[in-house]
Amino acid sequence: MITQMIFDWARRTPDKAAVVFNGEAYSYRRFAHLIGTARGYFIRRGFTGPGYAVLAVNNLLDNWILKLALRSLGMTTVEVRFADGLGLLGLPNVRCVVNSQLDVWPDLRGKCSELGLPLLSMSFDEGPAVGLEAFEAPHGLGGHILRTSGTTGNPKMVLMSAEFDVELFRLHVGLFGINQDSLLCVFDIRTWTGLAYKWAASPWSVGGTTLIEQGVDQGVEPHRALLRPGITHAVHHPSGLAAILAAPAGAFPRNDAMQLAVGGGPMTQTQVEQVKARITPRLSTYLASTEAGVIAFTPINGAEDQRWHRLLPGRKVEIVDESDRPVPAGEIGRVRVDTAGGPAGYVNDETVTREFFKNGFFYPGDLAVIRSDGRMALQGRVTDVINIAGDKFPPAPIEERLSELFGISSCLFSMQNDLGEEEVHVVFETTTPIDPERLTAAFNRELSGFPRVHVHYVAALPRNHFGKVLRQTVRSQTVAH
Repeated sequence: MITQMIFDWARRTPDKAAVVFNGEAYSYRRFAHLIGTARGYFIRRGFTGPGYAVLAVNNLLDNWILKLALRSLGMTTVEVRFADGLGLLGLPNVRCVVNSQLDVWPDLRGKCSELGLPLLSMSFDEGPAVGLEAFEAPHGLGGHILRTSGTTGNPKMVLMSAEFDVELFRLHVGLFGINQDSLLCVFDIRTWTGLAYKWAASPWSVGGTTLIEQGVDQGVEPHRALLRPGITHAVHHPSGLAAILAAPAGAFPRNDAMQLAVGGGPMTQTQVEQVKARITPRLSTYLASTEAGVIAFTPINGAEDQRWHRLLPGRKVEIVDESDRPVPAGEIGRVRVDTAGGPAGYVNDETVTREFFKNGFFYPGDLAVIRSDGRMALQGRVTDVINIAGDKFPPAPIEERLSELFGISSCLFSMQNDLGEEEVHVVFETTTPIDPERLTAAFNRELSGFPRVHVHYVAALPRNHFGKVLRQTVRSQTVAH
């Protein structure tokens, strides 16, 4: 497990930086000591596995330390983002809620009392550290629970086991070329997400360094992390990149040696151009889900690379029809990914598990097409398909072309009018109306044969924390207006 790896590196390279947190370097020796201090705290209070420990910890460094300590004792950890979230977990055998004394949450103590859960406010000054010479093999339920982004519906919980972690980290360091000399920047991404969890811990498996800069929600400039010299690798999502690119010219240096991987949603062509001009020319995209991990990793070297993804060798990804039969190359179908070696369902949710995990595959709800050369392009979500007069089509490719044409983001959906007829609506992310002649020409090309197209303009499209447009929210807001 990852805690064992960190302790191993603390013995081999004790003075090597394991974490750089808000400008302060923590060596592997110090990192392991802090984890050991937390282990001692929990052991003395009898909190070892099995069972669930809920983390209410905003500080990202403390979050990792407490999570790793608890997992090394056989506990399964899960995070909440606010005190009321404790009552929404629905998990059996929740044994404690953990935060740090310097991380004060309003109403947390009252909520724990209401639910009958002990609250442990960890102090790193209390008691001796306990190393892994007292290591206990993790219980079968031990691990960490990630929360999904909600692209398959409401957010759900996915268990990351110690065994699966090892495979994940091996995959990530291999994909990105991370080694002992690497400095990987994960910016301010929260650890309850798969993106931050899976990438941030990967360098510790090979003795590398993870850079975390926290404080964007307290007004810290989002590009601050890029001011640190020596970054070799970085990961982010499109909305985070947008915040960085909003900084004035010269606010941060361009780093031609840094590799940047972007996941969690598609970038616009404008973003790609700006990243290469201002941040680094070494840009890649990756497709991944919390449930199935990375399935594609694509360096952006040409015009088609942003849309046509390179599937990972050895990952079994299929495009199937409604009867789960693989479709020929060039045909649109549903994506499914082999679950061998990874999660095979959602925690404490058998009903939804049966919907998305079937016959050894995970069905993320995406539509896609695979070319004869094996490269795959997403075509939107199954739930986004528009059906007008019996013609079904995914909106994502049209949105991409409209966005490239006009240089702004767009969202496309259909909705019944007062006569019960389906009509197409296009919402553009701009308050400046587009020239009607340009709109007509674009719609004649992209939406030829469909009934009237309604056009709407908004200052900002609603998005999730990864920057993905929330189509159903756009639709609801359009109806309300």
